[in-house]
This record gives sequence, C-alpha cells and structure tokens, in this order.
Amino acid sequence: MMYQIIVERKLHGRGIFVTEDRNEPNMAPTPTADGRAEERPVILGRKLAAKERRTLLETRNRLKKDFKGIECHISPTAKAGATIEGPCMACPVCFTHGGLRSGKGGSYGRAGIVLYDDAFSLGDSELQMLTMNAVDTKTQRTGTALASETFVYGGTFLNVVTVKHDAPEILNLVLDSIASTNSYGARSRHYGRMMNRVVAILSSPRPVTTSYELVQMVKNQNDVGEVTKRLAKERSAKLIDPPKLESPEDVLLKAHKHPDVQAWYKEVEPYLSRGDK
Repeated sequence: MMYQIIVERKLHGRGIFVTEDRNEPNMAPTPTADGRAEERPVILGRKLAAKERRTLLETRNRLKKDFKGIECHISPTAKAGATIEGPCMACPVCFTHGGLRSGKGGSYGRAGIVLYDDAFSLGDSELQMLTMNAVDTKTQRTGTALASETFVYGGTFLNVVTVKHDAPEILNLVLDSIASTNSYGARSRHYGRMMNRVVAILSSPRPVTTSYELVQMVKNQNDVGEVTKRLAKERSAKLIDPPKLESPEDVLLKAHKHPDVQAWYKEVEPYLSRGDK
C-alpha cells in the first residue's frame, strides 16, 4: 500500500521560482479544465522536496542526542577538525528522502520513498517585474537601477506527494514537513511565503493520480475535494482522514522507532561503521 497526499499550496505575496542557471520564473504549458493549455508558473517538485526535507532536518538536528550526536545535512558540509558531514543515512529523514554515503566500508545509496510532482498553478497567479535600486548610504537616495526581476505574485498551486510506504508514522513525517514549511523558492527569507493545505489523503496499492491530471480536472480550488473523491471511488482508493499531528519532535521520534526504520539502520550500519565521515 502507498499514500498520495493532495496538497493545495497558496502563495501569499511574491515568490521567486526559478532554476539555478537562469533568472526567469519556471513556466509550463498547463492543461486546463476547458481542454486548452496555458503558460503558467510551476514550482518544480524537486524544489519542494528539498525545502521540506530541510524542515525535517531542522527538527532532526535539534534531536541529535537521539542520533549518537551526529547531525544530518542534504549536502556534505565541512565541520571543525576537517571532518565532513552530509546525509547521515541513519535517521528517518534519510529513510524517507534517500541519500548516499561512501567510505572504506563501501558505498551505500538509497532512493527516496517520497515522490513530489511538480506543483501546477490553477491560473490565479500574476507575474510582476520589479526594478531593484541601490541606495546611497550618505544621501539616502536611490541611484541607478541595478537590475529587474520577475516575481510570481499570489495564486494557488496544486501538488501530489506520493509516499511509497504504508506506515502511518512515515505518512505523518511527510505531513509534518508539509505543514511546517511555509517559505519556498529563491531568497526564501524574504519571498515565497506559502500556506499549505492537505485537501485529501488517498490510500491505494498503486498510484491514483498526478498533479498534471488533477489540474486539468478542476476549474478552481473549490473543485479539488470533489474531484479527488470521484477519482478515489472510480479507482478503488480509500480516502484517509488527515491525522492530528503531534509536535514535530514527537512525529520524528515515532518514525525513528518504527520497526522498518530500525531494520534499515542495521542494514546500513556495516557501511557506516568502517566508513569515513
């Protein structure tokens, strides 16, 4: 069995959703309910996954005493004493999102079991171009324009997150990352404020739908719930009531103690015990 989480992501204000090699918003031909295709903003699934993984890692690293005092990071990070720390491959975040470690004991890689579709716009976003100016600190006047940048302003994005595991503890871990993350995209300290709402959770032995399919079946955000119910009935999936989540620390520790996660730690241990950090 697996879960599919239908998420409505609502942008509050401006967001910068770009790829690394260019400074223009990511756009995609998005199918609409009337059979057409419109060029609309899109938030790439890998960007959502990375941000929500980092949210989980903030909680996990606050609890590093429960993980032998070791921190976990998405990318290898230089630490004092010339050691390198990256994915620890010994926590529920790595179990869920995957990772790779290499050392004297060999290389160990794990594919993630949480899969993110791209988040497609429902067509209620606007594009804004703003000009940035430098301020003279002596005169407190703006000088010559430095650059212009295009922002996505407001709007609703529809997204499907698939969890390829049937344990409620793993589902809750992913749900917590969705509920606890509210800032996405480039320069997310200043832009990209977003509120996420779980519209539905589907339980099924196989995938039920995708973001791409859903966005062409709904005319506005009020249709998402009914469309999801119809798909669940047609495709023999079960609708799950969203659980009431405990604190992020409790959610992560319960996933940490799950038998499948503990068994995975034992599988990885021979690679880590003889490996270099």
